[in-house]
This record gives sequence, C-alpha cells and structure tokens, in this order.
Amino acid sequence: MNKQESRTAREALRQGFTLIEILVVVAIIGMLGAVAVPAYMSYLADARVATTRSLISNVDVAVKSYNMKHGKYPASLDVLTQEQADGSEPLLEGEPVDPWGNELQYELQGKKRPKITSYGPDGEAGGDDDITNYDEKKK
Repeated sequence: MNKQESRTAREALRQGFTLIEILVVVAIIGMLGAVAVPAYMSYLADARVATTRSLISNVDVAVKSYNMKHGKYPASLDVLTQEQADGSEPLLEGEPVDPWGNELQYELQGKKRPKITSYGPDGEAGGDDDITNYDEKKK
C-alpha cells in the first residue's frame, strides 16, 4: 500500500460526523428552541388579544348599525345573527366567539351604547384580562 492509497483510505473514514459534533449541533438547536418557543407563545397570546379587540369592534359596529336602522339597540347579539325583518342579510355571521372559544357577553347600558365583553384567556368575569368595547386606553 503506497502513501496515496493510505491517505485516500483515511479520508474515506473521516467523511462522517463524530458523536461530539452531533451533540454540539443538538445542544445549539435546543438552546435556540428554548429561546424561540416562549417568544412564539407570547406572540400567540398577543395575537389572540388583538383578534378579540377586532372582533369586539366589528360587533360594536353591527350594534351601532342596528341602532341607526331601528332606533334602539338590539336586546341580544342573537338578533344580529338572524335575517333582518326587511329581508336583508344578518349584520353578523354566526355567534361571535373569542379566540378562547367563549361567546362574547352583551350588556345593555340604558341609553348608552351596550357593553360588549370577552372574559379573556381565563374565561371568568373580572380581572385584568377582560376585554371590552369600553377599553379605549388599552388599545
């Protein structure tokens, strides 16, 4: 066996990755995942809140449209999902449900505009996570 053949044989053995190299790559991927997953979960939570604000705004517009057309606010959100008495399309398609799967709460406020509320991620009334159409400061 000459030097040329010996060198070629050693290079052929060296073509794969060592266990240490593979472990270093797996550790780096793990560290990136440890940083990325919490950031992604925070992004999802913020996106759900933004989606809920948008949904509440759309429902608020539908309630105002109903008020302009009928001279009063609807008794419930169900009225907005049904075909109108004059045969026109419903003002809302389906029951308004927040991203956490809870129906929006609708409360008449006398002559003021009705309060539309999502109880947020915990699904319970009260607390800092509730989102309403009266949350002008939080937008």
